[in-house]
Amino acid sequence: MSAQEHLGQDIGARVAAWLSAVARVPPDGFTPVERFDDVPAQARAESFYWCDSIFRSELNPHNEALGARHAFHAATDDTPDLLRHELAAGGLELAVIEGRNFILVQVERSSLDILSLCGPDRAAAVRRVAEALFNTGVESNTVGVPAAAGLPAAGPVAGPVRCPVPGEVPDLEEGTVFSSNPAVDPDLLACWKDRTECGVQGGRLYFLCYKKSSQRAGFANASQWFDDRRTGVG
Repeated sequence: MSAQEHLGQDIGARVAAWLSAVARVPPDGFTPVERFDDVPAQARAESFYWCDSIFRSELNPHNEALGARHAFHAATDDTPDLLRHELAAGGLELAVIEGRNFILVQVERSSLDILSLCGPDRAAAVRRVAEALFNTGVESNTVGVPAAAGLPAAGPVAGPVRCPVPGEVPDLEEGTVFSSNPAVDPDLLACWKDRTECGVQGGRLYFLCYKKSSQRAGFANASQWFDDRRTGVG
């Protein structure tokens, strides 16, 4: 097995573990909050930072005009600390789940039933949703990421809007998982936009973004995100 195949297996296992952990939390396993200020302090600050970085303002869960509903789930023996934002904007109904290391965007079937579309229309719909969701006006210096057409290598690059890569992924079906830049190691990302996972789970289209920057090495303990709340600090 090649190094690239080993990398793909390791990343696939990590993403599957994150998705499984989210799925283990039932809807009533999240505690709603009246104000986002009631969320543990460290998680609250990081959520503002990453949502502002990743989402276009029109679909940012922290855009007060959207009236998103917020909730949190404190870690258990088999689930991590999580935040949940539910919102409707731009013709999309979204559930945004945040862990300490990732943001998972689930598109509700009521607004886009991806599997009801014909094959080529599915990939086109994924690209349209990605373009509506994600803030691509950021720069990156991640090694190995291709530059956007007509731009220098150090300039803005094609990120999640490349999901799926035309001609490089299988047909979109239940359980399909693919990446915007499969050759890039998430551990080495200098910018979140340089690799995004996409797929279909439970009939819903989803995107998974890594909370990664050049200042952040590796991944943090996902069950210690709310520690300030547990210790009474936040």
